[in-house]
Amino acid sequence: MKTLRFVLEAYRKNVRWTLVGVVSSLLGTACQVVIPVFFKLVIDELSPEAEVHRGIAAWGEGVVRALVGEQADVAVYIQASLGVAVAFAAALAVATFYKRYYLIRLSRKVEYELKKEMYEHLQNLPGRYYDAKRSGGLMSLMTSDVEAVRMMIGPAIMYLSSTLLLTPAALAIMLTLNATLTGFALLPLVGLALATLYFSPRVRRYSTLAQEDLEQISARAQENFAGARVVKAFAREEFEVRELDRLGEKYYRNKLAQARNSAFYGASIFVFGGLGILVILYFGAREIAASRFSIGDFLAFTLYNVQLYWPMIAIGWVTMLFVRGAASLERIFALLGEKPDLAQLPGGKRMTLRGEIEFRDVSLVYKEGSRPALDGVSFKLAPGRTLAIVGPVGSGKSSIANLLLRLIAPTSGAIFIDGIEIEKIDPVCLREQCGYVPQDSFLFSESVQDNIALGLRDDDAREQKVREAAKNAAFAEEVESLPSGYDTLLGERGVNLSGGQKQRAAIARALAKQPRIVVLDDCLSAVDTRTEDRILRALKQQTAGVTTLIIAQRISTVAHADEILVLDGGRVVERGTDESLRAKGGLYADLARRQELAEELA
Repeated sequence: MKTLRFVLEAYRKNVRWTLVGVVSSLLGTACQVVIPVFFKLVIDELSPEAEVHRGIAAWGEGVVRALVGEQADVAVYIQASLGVAVAFAAALAVATFYKRYYLIRLSRKVEYELKKEMYEHLQNLPGRYYDAKRSGGLMSLMTSDVEAVRMMIGPAIMYLSSTLLLTPAALAIMLTLNATLTGFALLPLVGLALATLYFSPRVRRYSTLAQEDLEQISARAQENFAGARVVKAFAREEFEVRELDRLGEKYYRNKLAQARNSAFYGASIFVFGGLGILVILYFGAREIAASRFSIGDFLAFTLYNVQLYWPMIAIGWVTMLFVRGAASLERIFALLGEKPDLAQLPGGKRMTLRGEIEFRDVSLVYKEGSRPALDGVSFKLAPGRTLAIVGPVGSGKSSIANLLLRLIAPTSGAIFIDGIEIEKIDPVCLREQCGYVPQDSFLFSESVQDNIALGLRDDDAREQKVREAAKNAAFAEEVESLPSGYDTLLGERGVNLSGGQKQRAAIARALAKQPRIVVLDDCLSAVDTRTEDRILRALKQQTAGVTTLIIAQRISTVAHADEILVLDGGRVVERGTDESLRAKGGLYADLARRQELAEELA
């Protein structure tokens, strides 16, 4: 029912295109039905005995006589009949153009809108949705599955509308010409219908399996291209080749089975089509010999019989399109049914931030029944101050950054920015005024300058801001040494930069937008302590008056902070300055001693 509602809604939203396409299809089919009549008139006029025309043939006779008059000679009559046939053929060509143009245009519009809706929906889903999804699978969903839906919308109705008129019209005329011969001629068509019922589900089943296999191949290949260095580092080339070969072999078998059943189906069309011609030749000759059938009747009957084969094929093909499209639509509905969490909901107040941050008894559980990532965390950070968060791996440090940027929503508790609940602030407005440097310094396959300028919304002083940000991130000198400087194109995920360079590029990207709040999530782990000191000094100067949240593993990174929170198991176990926490001799002091000892040993 959901599939049917989707299809009907697509036609309703584009009712003008649908009507023009369907009407053109029906008019073209009517022309197709009429044309054999005029061929019959030509042949009958050449016959030695006059023929009494019945049904639609009588209408065609009337049309020709109205054009040439009752007393016209044979040559003029034949020319007029052929002329009318050509006119209807031209009308059929025009109708076919409009049918295909408007119905395929309709299907392409539905494809565009569906892809747009899916892409917008994906943009609003929380980050953790992508943790359980393969990007190759999502790409396959937005390409091959949407294509299957498109074929169900446009081509299906295009052929179905013509079939619904052509089949009864051709049968009615054949019955008018010779009811007995029609009965014999339908026998091969019954065989073709049975072949359609037998082969179509098999073609459809193997097509669906191949579609699923293609999704797995796309996802596997995409992961291997993105992780090519890891594959090589672990000498996994042969294994990956074998794995892709295994998936490809499965895809090949299903496509081969699809092709085999399609070939048998195609062969059955020719077999039953040939049988139909033989039946008509045999029984038609007997009818002509008995003077119950004219040669013109025989020609017209044969043409109408051939026209009946396409509807039988079209019904099976359209059925396959609908079933395949419905299966793809179910997967698309499953994606669109994924609900964004509270943090992703658009709307809210747009405002200029001062930078005051407050967490009140915030708890976060990623999965029901699992241990809380955060448990009753509370703190307040005044505008322009620096708060550092440290703790063991898995203590919940990055979760605080994600909550602050509304990338996820808390399970309980409340977060305030400038005294306003964060859910009441427009998320786009909030993120535009926050500079975020994540642990994974993701860079796009664009130039260095475009990556650093990612958060800039205008071109005013764009180049100057980029260069100043690169300088403050201790990245400017290395950019200048690149082959094309700031115009150097980066590989996928910035693969042609080192880990430390990518982190500094990400820091420059955050600073270039001149944010009111800066969030640094363990973004200095790939640089040495000397470079770290340079960056921190520049950051302190650059972010003077800017609220700064630093999440780090290194104690040296957070020593200058106005306040330090120590997390363990999702709870705040210590807080204070570097000096006071060292004096307490707790977890912070232990972490500091371990790191200092490691540096001495190094």
